[in-house]
Amino acid sequence: MSELTDPIRTSSQFMRSLLIGFWLSSATVMTLVLAGVDLVERHREMFDHAEYVREVLTASLATPMTSATRQALLNAFANSTDKDHLDGMNMLLVLDKSGRVMYSSRPGSLGLHITDPLFSRSETDDPDFASVVYCFQKPKESCLDLTTAQMRMRLGSFTVLRPVSLPVRDLGLQRNKLLLVVNYDPGIVLADFSQDIAVLIVVNVLFAGLQTLLLAYLLNSRLLPHLSQHSHTDGLTRLINRTLFMEQAKDLLAEAESRQGQMVFAILDIDNFKRINDTYGHSCGDAALAHVAEIFQAVTRPEDLVCRFGGEEFALLLDGSRQAAGNALDRLRLQLEMSRFNHGGFQLKLTASIGAAATADCGYNIDYLYTTADKALYGAKQSGRNRLEWSDGRMVSRLLR
Repeated sequence: MSELTDPIRTSSQFMRSLLIGFWLSSATVMTLVLAGVDLVERHREMFDHAEYVREVLTASLATPMTSATRQALLNAFANSTDKDHLDGMNMLLVLDKSGRVMYSSRPGSLGLHITDPLFSRSETDDPDFASVVYCFQKPKESCLDLTTAQMRMRLGSFTVLRPVSLPVRDLGLQRNKLLLVVNYDPGIVLADFSQDIAVLIVVNVLFAGLQTLLLAYLLNSRLLPHLSQHSHTDGLTRLINRTLFMEQAKDLLAEAESRQGQMVFAILDIDNFKRINDTYGHSCGDAALAHVAEIFQAVTRPEDLVCRFGGEEFALLLDGSRQAAGNALDRLRLQLEMSRFNHGGFQLKLTASIGAAATADCGYNIDYLYTTADKALYGAKQSGRNRLEWSDGRMVSRLLR
């Protein structure tokens, strides 16, 4: 038998598409977020390194030594950091108040002015380095106070500016200032970042894949069965609905035909149901339908197919001969007639008319069985209600009666 109706199959396909979309989108989002964090971390490392350079310079200035010795110390420091590709320092400049280079990791630039064309290179085209050049082109007292904002993001080369105070021996004298300019190679951040991004993509795709598999398991084990049951069930009577009944009936009839088995299709209609609604209200009508469903569940066998077909009509597909199924339908009709249900202080009695068609008379086509059983139901209503009427398989229009 069919386990899922077409809407549920469509929902399953749609859910698979959603899961694939979730996998790709979550992997993309996680990669972008972690890539952003990694990029920020790379910049933080550059700024931390610049602070370290400033501490080394400050310590050297505080230590009595000649300018040549201090320059040699800075050269040694710059050469040691050049071996560390993580830092990627391009050059270190220490400027005085006139903009001239007092100390540098490049001895050839000593004594040059910061505006010298020698410094107009690709690695010094960032805005921070340009701001130093512009400031000293139009000298201002604040040039030595220039500083780079913490965590400024740069995708190419970038420069970190930090003011440095010269120690003085005489108390009460104003401290002289210098400007530390630390320039980093173009793309050093992106070079390290590009190595990380490939790893991030692989890891996030795998992690998002595991998340998606877990989500798919939860959806398939929890949501889809619930959705399937909800879509198959009539909300009022808790019986299966017409859609699932017709699909399962087709499968059962096909199986019965292949083994030459006998089955009976029947339609049950509650007598005078409109009068119940008009007299006692629609809530009473709903209670009557639920009561009939309870009788079905108590009387029918587990292998019998029962559904609310629509309105006050119920449909049944019973496995067995016309005689055996007829006895079962009569028991069902009598059980309903003898039962009572209370609603709003009223004790009500229900009866039902049944039209039935056997495969021995009408074949195994579900549409034909339905049509002939419906014709038999009309005959039961016309004959006084609360009875079982059989179809002989002949197609006669109601309009001709």
